[in-house]
Amino acid sequence: MLFIRRRRILVLAACLTVPFLTGPAAGQKRTASTPAKGEKPEQAAAKPPQKTKPVVNPLDPELREAIKSAPNASEWPNSNAARILDLVNVEMKPDGTVVADYRTTLKLFNERARNLAEVSLPYNASYQTLSVTKARTIKKDGRVIEVSPSEIRVTSPYSDYALYDDSVVVGFSMPGVEDDCIIDYSWRETTKPLLMPGQFWDFWAFTGSEPVTISRYVLKAPATKNINFRVYNDNSIKPAIVTTPDGKNKLYTWKLEHIKPIEVEPSMPAMREVHVWMEVSTLSSWQDISGWFWKLARPQAVATDPMRKTVESVIASKRTDREKAAAIYDWVANRVRYVGLEFGLSAFKPHAAPDVYDKLYGDCKDKALLLVTMLNLAGIKAHPVLLHTDDRKQTEAQLPTLNAFDHCIALAEVDGVDVWLDATAETCAYGDIPEADRGSQGLVVKDGKAQFSTIPRYVAEENGIDSTTKVALKQDGSASVKVQLDMRGEAAQQLRSYVRGITPEQRKQAAQAMAQSYTVGGIVTDYSLPDGIDKTGPYVMKLSVSAPNRTRRTKNLLILPLGGISGGSSRSNPFVKEDRIWPIVVEEAGLQKTETVISLPDGCIVEDTPPDLNIVAPLHNYQRTVAVSPDGRTVTVRTTSPSKPGRIPPSDYLQVKGYYDKVLNAAEDVIVIRKLPLSPKEVSTPGDETPIPGRIPERGQIKIKP
Repeated sequence: MLFIRRRRILVLAACLTVPFLTGPAAGQKRTASTPAKGEKPEQAAAKPPQKTKPVVNPLDPELREAIKSAPNASEWPNSNAARILDLVNVEMKPDGTVVADYRTTLKLFNERARNLAEVSLPYNASYQTLSVTKARTIKKDGRVIEVSPSEIRVTSPYSDYALYDDSVVVGFSMPGVEDDCIIDYSWRETTKPLLMPGQFWDFWAFTGSEPVTISRYVLKAPATKNINFRVYNDNSIKPAIVTTPDGKNKLYTWKLEHIKPIEVEPSMPAMREVHVWMEVSTLSSWQDISGWFWKLARPQAVATDPMRKTVESVIASKRTDREKAAAIYDWVANRVRYVGLEFGLSAFKPHAAPDVYDKLYGDCKDKALLLVTMLNLAGIKAHPVLLHTDDRKQTEAQLPTLNAFDHCIALAEVDGVDVWLDATAETCAYGDIPEADRGSQGLVVKDGKAQFSTIPRYVAEENGIDSTTKVALKQDGSASVKVQLDMRGEAAQQLRSYVRGITPEQRKQAAQAMAQSYTVGGIVTDYSLPDGIDKTGPYVMKLSVSAPNRTRRTKNLLILPLGGISGGSSRSNPFVKEDRIWPIVVEEAGLQKTETVISLPDGCIVEDTPPDLNIVAPLHNYQRTVAVSPDGRTVTVRTTSPSKPGRIPPSDYLQVKGYYDKVLNAAEDVIVIRKLPLSPKEVSTPGDETPIPGRIPERGQIKIKP
C-alpha cells in the first residue's frame, strides 16, 4: 500500500494519461480546447471538440486469444466481471529508474460491473510519471471504441492542501459499456530513483474476488542485482528465469492461469492470507528501511519557539510524565486536522514538524512526527512506528519492503511503560489504540534502529458495552424505561466519532432512533448523548423512554418479550450458509453485559419466567439468568457474553451457526405477568392445585388460559 503502483485488490487503477511532464498541470482537466505543445490558445479554441467514435483497430493476438477463452457470466453467476488479462512488464534500468508497462483487460458480465468502467489511479508526481498506451472498449458486435485524450481527467484531490499537492489522480470513463463487453487499457509508469536509489520493491496480486484467465508478472533486472522474491498461499508458483543473450540482464516471469474467484464469507481471514500474491525486493533487511526512514524523518523533527511555548502551556499544570504525555497527545490529536492519505501517496518523507504545527493539518506520518517532537520537548522519549493496519500477520517474517506499511503512529516511553499513540484517532483516549492498529506488528524506529513489536490486543474488559436498564411496567402494558450504556474500546471510539460529526439536533434525533430498539413507538423524555470531545473513560449514553407498547396484552396477562428489553441486540444470524470454506476469525476479545430490572405494577404477580441459559461455542459464550425478587415485585435479567480472539476451523462452523440461532431464539423468550385477582377457572396447575396469589411458581409449571 505504501507504494501504490501495483494491482491492489482490483481498484481498477488504470492510468490513461498523457505523459505527466508534458500534460496539463495537476488539478487541471485536459479538454479538447487545451493547447497542445507549441499551439496557441486561439488555435486550440478554434478546433471542433473531439468526439468518441467507433474506429477500426485490430486486436493483438494475445487479446484475441484472451477474448476467445474468456469465461461466460453463466459460469460465474456470483461474479460481476472476469479479469482476462492482468499483466505487467517491469524493467530496472542501470541508473535505478523503474519502467513498468501495465495491461488490464476485463470482461464485464452484467450491470453490477458498470462501476468498473470508471477508472482511476493515484500516483505521486514528485517521483513518478504516467503515460497512456491505449484504452478501448470492445463491444459484443466486435466494434472498438477508444478513449479520447480529451476524456482523460488529471486532478489533485488534495490541491487545497499545499503539503500534498504532489498527490495526483488520473481518471477516465470507458465508453460504450454493455453486458459482455471487454474493456482493455494499458499504461506506462516511470519511477525515478529518488526514494531509495539502487533499491527496488514491488507487490503483485494474482487472485481476487473475480475469475482470472491470465495473471503475469515479468521483471527485467540487471544480472548482477540480487533479487529476493516470495509467493504467498501457493507454493507451486515458481519463476522462469532467463538470462538475456548479452548477459547483462535476467528476465523473471511468474504466471498463473485460469484462476477461480475467491469466495467471500463473513468473518473470514484477511485477503492477504487467502489470495495468491507475491512480493519482490532488493532490500536485504528491515534495518535498511528503518535507517532510511530515520534519515528522512530526523531532520524534520525540529522544534521552534512557538512549539516550545505551546508545550510549556499544555503541560503547565501537569505533574507526572503520564499527565504531560496525555495532554500533548490530546493537543496533537484534537488540534491538528488529519488528512487521510495512505502512507505512501504523498511520498515517504514526513513534512517538517513546524510546518505541520503552523498549518494544523497533516497525514499519519506528519502527525506522528509532530507528536514525537513535542513529547521530546517535554522530556519524554518517543519514536515513530511503521505498521500495516487491519493486518495481524508477523510482518517481520516477510521480505523487507515498504509495501509492508500503510500507517505511522508513535510509541512513547512514559514512566518505564511503552504507550502506543495514534494521533490520527481523534476519538481515542490517551493509552487507547484504534482496533485497526491492535494486533499489528509495528516497526519501531528507535534512533534509526529497527525493532519489531506487536501492538497489544484488547483484553475483554477493555472492549465492549455494559447496559443497565430499568423498566417500570404499568397495568395497561405501557412502561417507563431508563437506560444507561457504558461503552468501552471500539464501541466507544465509533460512537464518539459519530457524535462529534453531528449537530445537537441530530444527536436528539439519534437518541429518538435508539429508543425504537427498546420499544416500538417509544418516545424519548430525556437523554444524554455527549458530544464525544471528552475521551476519558467509557462513553456513557443515557435514555429515558416512554414505551406505550412495551408488552403484549391479553385480558388478564402482560407478556414481556426478553428480546429488546436491553436494546440494540442483533436480530439476524450472520452465518446463513449450510457450510463454510474459510475459518471464522475473531480479531479482538470483547465483553457484553446487560442487567435489566423490571418492576411490576400493583395488582400484578409473576406468572412464569424462562429458564437460565448457558450457550457455549468456540470462542463465544452466552449466559443468562432470570431472578424474581423474594417479594415478587421485581424481575432481574442478566446476560453476559464474552468472546475471545482466535480462529474457528470450518469443521466447527455448524457449532457457531447453531450458537447464534440459540441466542436469537433466547430473545424470543417471554416473562408472563398476571393481573390480580385470579379466578380458579383461569389457571390450572398439574394436580389441579389452586395457586396462592402472590406465590412465585416454579418456572415452566404454569399452563396459561388467557
